Amino acid sequence: MKKFLIPILVGLVVCNVSAQDNSTEEQRVITTAVPFILIAADARAAGLGDIGVTTSADAFSQQWNPAKYAFAISKQGVGVTYTPYLSKLVNDIFLGNLTYYNRINERSAVAASLRYSSTGEIELRET
Repeated sequence: MKKFLIPILVGLVVCNVSAQDNSTEEQRVITTAVPFILIAADARAAGLGDIGVTTSADAFSQQWNPAKYAFAISKQGVGVTYTPYLSKLVNDIFLGNLTYYNRINERSAVAASLRYSSTGEIELRET
């Protein structure tokens, strides 16, 4: 086994393996189509720097880790949030979130959520 493992490891370390080809001069920025998904809907996770994964199970676990619903203390819960986003710049961009969960037994739960993001009025100008 060592006869095969050591040469393979040495070969992987020595070789320059790249998952993306950066040889072209034109670099394109990759952006997500729906960046509002990354915005924290609940105040607790947002206040902790978007680390909702490490918090205990609550109504807003749907965004971070839905498996936490099976460990929730209450049998069911509802969460509603309204977040005025970038309110210092514009007043018509917001993020709304509605979440419901029902813990069926100790090992399973059912949950649903609805997230709405308003981008406000976009003014187009031609130069």
